[in-house]
Amino acid sequence: MNTNHARALTHVALVSLQVALDQAQNPDDFFAEADAIIKKPENLLELPVNSGIPEILEPGSLGDSGRDVENAPLVYEFLGAMDRSNAADRRLWTYLAFSTYRSYMEKRWPPAESRNWKSRVNDRWLMSNATRGKLIRHGIARLWWVAALTYDAKREYPLSVDDSFAYTREVFRNEDRINSLFDREVGANPSIVRAVLEHAAQGGAYGKDKHLAALMKELRLVYGYRDIGALDSNATHVLVAESAPRVRPIS
Repeated sequence: MNTNHARALTHVALVSLQVALDQAQNPDDFFAEADAIIKKPENLLELPVNSGIPEILEPGSLGDSGRDVENAPLVYEFLGAMDRSNAADRRLWTYLAFSTYRSYMEKRWPPAESRNWKSRVNDRWLMSNATRGKLIRHGIARLWWVAALTYDAKREYPLSVDDSFAYTREVFRNEDRINSLFDREVGANPSIVRAVLEHAAQGGAYGKDKHLAALMKELRLVYGYRDIGALDSNATHVLVAESAPRVRPIS
């Protein structure tokens, strides 16, 4: 097998990992079995992509989420752009978590430090199904997806004059923003995401968790009966401003 080629797990390997997790008594037993599964050549798929060597992801001290603002661009640049079908392949993300980015995962999402370690493995390491919620919770998929939906290659938009990943960094400014922005279908629309992040970038109450959560809730309601994906930039910004909770001016 070419060591520079990207890889994914087979479906059989994915099922085997889930069975191993269900049967394991502790994290050490599970990861010993997981390593044995992943080492078998027949459990790996070689993809027709030369991925090269990935940059090392730094999780920060004690799995500090603050470093993910730097990690998301690194994962996106390593994997590159993908169509949404391939970017939702659970075999790819599970392999990346257990192999390519194993050191990062062990420090950022250590199962042994979770009260319910099997739940953490299911949420952050394995990907048994590729729902939107799973994709933005998985330890590696979330980094790529947030970057993919916010990357501004041509630096066309207000926040990214000096940095193509400025919108990505704005998301990771606060961990709760990921769920608020991307957990539902409306978060798959880059223009909506950009408009919300520009709204939050005003600072103060506009960037608070409760404010953004209420804004996204309102946008989800509008999304249910209106094709907001067809709006131009100006109309999108007007919609976000109208949907946002009123902020009391500072006296």
